[in-house]
Amino acid sequence: MLKRRTLLASTLASTAVSLLPRAAFGAEPALKLFDTHAHFYTNEPAKYPFNASGSRYGAERMIAKATANPMTPAVVFAFWDKVGVEMGTGVQYNSTYATDNSYLLDVSLQHPDRILPVVILAPTDAATPATLQKMAKDSRLTAVRFSGSPNDKGEVPFLSAAADDTWAAANELGIGMVLMVLGNNAPLALPKVGEYADRYPNVKVIMDHIAFPRPELLPETFGLTPQHVSMRDHKNIYQKFTSFLLSEMEVGAKAANKPMVEDKPLLHHMIETF
Repeated sequence: MLKRRTLLASTLASTAVSLLPRAAFGAEPALKLFDTHAHFYTNEPAKYPFNASGSRYGAERMIAKATANPMTPAVVFAFWDKVGVEMGTGVQYNSTYATDNSYLLDVSLQHPDRILPVVILAPTDAATPATLQKMAKDSRLTAVRFSGSPNDKGEVPFLSAAADDTWAAANELGIGMVLMVLGNNAPLALPKVGEYADRYPNVKVIMDHIAFPRPELLPETFGLTPQHVSMRDHKNIYQKFTSFLLSEMEVGAKAANKPMVEDKPLLHHMIETF
């Protein structure tokens, strides 16, 4: 079993292998460490203006954080080199730039051997399909990311008819679609994720943070509901394991007023399930 401290050192470079181009592996048999969820931002607002209006942490706080501690390639690569990460996805950071992907695309083009871009666009915007086509051609686009909180019927814009053209474009391009399904109603949207995955089989559907399981509610399954588990029946749905899940397990343990088990095999459970 992997102990928690081992997981904390390794899960930043976890299992988004489905996104890697074949050339990323080289000839060596050992699997390289790959960071599934790195954010890049800089403190050059004259060139890359901040737009933190959608930040969950508050715009002023987010801009202050980005100004004081920019996550430039130099900063991120220093960490990667220290822990043995060869490359990773650069995930557009909504909290600093919203849907302006300029900085991410610039640094991805400057460092094609280390960064694969995952952009954020508006899923129902009529311009998004053409934008995906252009980004795929010009910017080595790996995936597009959508997020939202379903209503009590499990409805969310990126799983609606208004987003079908965007899904069709991603299907034609064969790129990934990273879905961050938020909130207490997240499980209600997961059957619809399965429907879209079947309808667009050439899209790699990546569930951010394994669709936010709630370990404090279902400790015996680490928070996985039947809707979570049903996603394993779709061959083009992938689960993104991140260190965020370890933090949530700690929160769940505190909520249940139970000690967290240090060697609890969270990662093993997810691998066995999916």
